[in-house]
Amino acid sequence: MADLAVSNTFSAGTTIVAADMNTNFAEVVSWATGTPTLSASGNATTVSGTLSVSELVTANQGVYLPNNLYIAFEGSTADAYETFLRATDPTADRTIWLPNVSGTLATADDANGVIGHSVFN
Repeated sequence: MADLAVSNTFSAGTTIVAADMNTNFAEVVSWATGTPTLSASGNATTVSGTLSVSELVTANQGVYLPNNLYIAFEGSTADAYETFLRATDPTADRTIWLPNVSGTLATADDANGVIGHSVFN
């Protein structure tokens, strides 16, 4: 969805004619009915379509990803390769805490990296 940029300049006492507004009205309708679309039900707002956010997002109540969705990380090079963070199908509520340290997280498939950087080496 492109940014909406509509401007009109009128002088005091000028009559505003509908024809003067038609072009801008068409732009507003096109912008508002394009994707993504917004709908509201109770306290929930639903976004359908692709939503691109170019500013910081603050979630005060957490982020919920249903249906085996994931978080994708693009590296410093925008290319065909990404890192995905995804949960397996849980059988109970689980909490994973990240330690308050800088470093690299190891995976079960990275035995060489874990052993090579451990106190046992």
